[in-house]
Amino acid sequence: MNAGIANGFAQAEIANNARQIANLERSFAAQTAATAGTSAIQAQLAQCCCDNRAATADLKYTVATENCADRTAAAQNTRDIIDAQTRGTQAILDKLCALELDGVKGQLAQAQRENVGLQNQLNMAALRESQTAQNAFISQGFANEVDALYNRLNNCPVPTTPVYGRTPIFTCNNGGCGCNGGFAA
Repeated sequence: MNAGIANGFAQAEIANNARQIANLERSFAAQTAATAGTSAIQAQLAQCCCDNRAATADLKYTVATENCADRTAAAQNTRDIIDAQTRGTQAILDKLCALELDGVKGQLAQAQRENVGLQNQLNMAALRESQTAQNAFISQGFANEVDALYNRLNNCPVPTTPVYGRTPIFTCNNGGCGCNGGFAA
């Protein structure tokens, strides 16, 4: 009986040991599976971290590139605005210069017209003066002739009224006057 009991105990212990081994094996398999799952999660987390780092680096690059493009566009827009303002200002200045030049040309043309007018007035004044001098010379010549004629005829009678139908008999002799006394019939 002892042998049966010992055998029963041995059998029970073998069964107990088998159960414990089976439990240990299950526990080991579960622990191995848990470790494998943890390792997989750890690998996934590591990959996710690397992916996040790469995405962050890519995002930083994209942001930096867009920032650079924005700055370049802003600089170009500012330059375009300045260029447009410069062109507008230059157009205004060119127009003002053209207007001023037109004004100067107008003043020059007016001055030239006035100069021609003054030259004509001067020429007319010189012509009037010449004409006046010439007229005075001719008048003086006429006056001299009249005076000379008057001096020659000074003592000769000159009828004040014409006598029609009769011829007067007045004769002058070399600077003197000789009156023959009347009219011829």
